[in-house]
Amino acid sequence: MAGALVIDGEIVDADHGVTTPRLYTPPLRPLDKTTSNGYAVIAFSEMVLHVHLYPWQCWLLIHALELNPDGSYRFRRVIVLVARQNGKTTTMGVLAAWWLFVDSAKHSDRVPPVKFLVVGAAQTLDNAKGPYETVKGWCNPKPETEEESELAVEPLQAMVQRISNVNGEEAVICRSKAKYIVRAANNIRSKSAARAIFDELREQHTDDGWNAVSQITKNVWSSQLWGISNAGDYRSKVLARLKDAGRALVAAWRQYVAEGIDAAERFANGEHDATLGYFEWSAIDGCALDDRDGVRQANPSMGYGAMTYQSIISDIDTMTEASYRTEVLCQWVTADIIPYLNPKQWARGVDDTSRIPDSGRVVLGIDTSSDRATTYISAAGLREDGLPHVECIARRDGMLWVTKYLKMLQNRWPGIHEVAIQSKGCPAVDFIDPLTDSGWTVHMVEGFKLGASCGRFKDRVREGKLRHPPQPAIELQAAVAVTRRLGEVEVWDRTKSAMQTSGLIAESQALYALETSDGEPEKPKYQPSQGIKVSFA
Repeated sequence: MAGALVIDGEIVDADHGVTTPRLYTPPLRPLDKTTSNGYAVIAFSEMVLHVHLYPWQCWLLIHALELNPDGSYRFRRVIVLVARQNGKTTTMGVLAAWWLFVDSAKHSDRVPPVKFLVVGAAQTLDNAKGPYETVKGWCNPKPETEEESELAVEPLQAMVQRISNVNGEEAVICRSKAKYIVRAANNIRSKSAARAIFDELREQHTDDGWNAVSQITKNVWSSQLWGISNAGDYRSKVLARLKDAGRALVAAWRQYVAEGIDAAERFANGEHDATLGYFEWSAIDGCALDDRDGVRQANPSMGYGAMTYQSIISDIDTMTEASYRTEVLCQWVTADIIPYLNPKQWARGVDDTSRIPDSGRVVLGIDTSSDRATTYISAAGLREDGLPHVECIARRDGMLWVTKYLKMLQNRWPGIHEVAIQSKGCPAVDFIDPLTDSGWTVHMVEGFKLGASCGRFKDRVREGKLRHPPQPAIELQAAVAVTRRLGEVEVWDRTKSAMQTSGLIAESQALYALETSDGEPEKPKYQPSQGIKVSFA
């Protein structure tokens, strides 16, 4: 195109989608043909399948198929979010074909082809068949129609022993005994797979399907599980949790680099999950429906095929705003939920330069999700200009890591000794005794304080008197956090919010203790049991 700017093979102008995702896990090392299998997949697509991939598809394959020094995949789980009709099925079909016909033989000493199983899964069997049908079209050794014959690729046909078309038992079986099967998610149990694709993750409204599929790759060397979808809504519990984890990892990397620690290996070998690859093409929350940059960021295929800016925004008047934002802008939709905090007021408090002075008083807040799956630690303190500052400083699965982490934090952050915790009716109660015994000043949030901490937090946000850094995971929680009535006050509701909101709750409780206490420990209004105390190593 005349006048278009081309950078690294990407056409950079207003008529083309953005190749690089808005949020993604950075590589640990420079990516080339020796450090990523993505280049081999792209060559396979061009030379064998005669499929020309778009720049964003190439970018994704190169980054998601990053290799460790021993040749294994860095990422055991890969989560991809991108708007509909951008070529997800083609991408997964190309990758699945390469896994089945090439990758299955690359490390036969570790995983012999007879044990190399590729699984396609989704909430329903029909949803799971997209990439599978694409692969079957390329390799079917006995095409029945002229159209099927035109799709077939002879080298792949020769590598297939047979194809099973029995409903519920669909499979492509290679002569090498490598196999590609497709199943509904709940029918995957007891199988062990080298590779797995979970399509349409947004349709998972319970944990059952994901729990079944996520276990099948754990006992295989260099396995990979891909979850791919467009954005979800308040019902998409599994996708919400994965998105939360992915965004938190991206935010942690940014903070790590901002502090001047730029050694990627140290980042990966420290307290961060280097095996989760998160790649999100989406528009910035709250943008106008026809925002051109937002449309480009969520639709990376725009301008490379039939999809144009005009064809994309033509749906504005025929779709509800919630559906349009989900399907077209790949934004997390909280329709049917009225959040406790006003999103625009919360956004006004974002300040990427905000800091708590080294000499300032700091109160930590700790909260655990209602299912005990994830614990957040947040911090609150006063800036030099007197405005309160809050931020999430740690998030990990489970609860057992907290006490050890706080001990490490005390060694690195002299003078810190205060922590705020809800002291009744939530999982975080378990931390009170061990932290008190360890010398922490514990501020217990209970009774009227539950409503006060929630209400004061909202007051600070509404009045523009609260500052916080840009943290995608917390921003998402602020957009969906709801409350429930407790007497005459509102308190945070962990179970009715569209996703876990413990990071935000921890911030509110830390801020409450900072503003209403003098640093002295609270006296419990109950007598600790004289039985065995649970401690966390």
